Amino acid sequence: MSDWGFGVVKTNDLPKTRAELEVLCEKASVAAGVRFVPWLASSYKELADAIDDSEVGLAWMPPLPTLDLVSRGVAEPVAIPSRQGAVSYHAALVTRGNGPKSLGDLKGRRAAWVDRESAAGYLVPRIFLAAQGHDVLRFFSRELFVHGHAAVVEAVMTGDADVGATYCHVDAQGRAIRGAWMDDHGVAIRPLEVLATMGPIPNDALVAARELPAGARSGLLRWLVSLDAPTRELFDRVLSASEFRVPAPDHFEALRHVVRAARARGHDAMPPDSRMRIRVWR
Repeated sequence: MSDWGFGVVKTNDLPKTRAELEVLCEKASVAAGVRFVPWLASSYKELADAIDDSEVGLAWMPPLPTLDLVSRGVAEPVAIPSRQGAVSYHAALVTRGNGPKSLGDLKGRRAAWVDRESAAGYLVPRIFLAAQGHDVLRFFSRELFVHGHAAVVEAVMTGDADVGATYCHVDAQGRAIRGAWMDDHGVAIRPLEVLATMGPIPNDALVAARELPAGARSGLLRWLVSLDAPTRELFDRVLSASEFRVPAPDHFEALRHVVRAARARGHDAMPPDSRMRIRVWR
């Protein structure tokens, strides 16, 4: 095939995203020795289907769709973003200060999610709530999909939702120290409170289709782990990631374990031996 898609999911700022993705494609093409062109998807499902159909050779994917692609032998992670030295993160359920005070208080309330493919913004919190004995299919009165972590924070802040699911990083005690409602220094810029954290969740990944030539995958990895400053800034603007690492063999293992066990139990409980640690704060 002459051209490979470099796939990302569309953002609200589509013209800017496409223009900057075109520059990344040019740089990736030089590194890989094959030609990449922008491929903008409306969802991660559409993007995964494009990898299946050999339309996309390189894509930015969340951990759960990545795990599915890897498990099926369709794609493999080329590089993992490192954010402030971390290659994993946690999920958080957040509320306003005058909002629900416990997980039980969430019953019949309105929830804001990122999207159905988001680990921290949907899937992991739902597994967590099911593990607490809640019927997640009937638990909330309304569920909003707002397609971004900042949008989840905004929905909770404005009162459109009573609880939101988003990402965070935690300290040794499991308390959130960075998150979508904080600045880069961990200072809250939106006065939200954390009901619970759950994790670790492996970072998202740049994945390559198995059909992409091995030499191209190797070239991409060498490029990604040694980016120059302008390219790091470009990646940060497009994908909120500026440094990459070689994927560890067990990068997805904790998540794989949780998903396998949840499926074995009919998606209705998280196993007591899970490697995922849950902390309820209120």
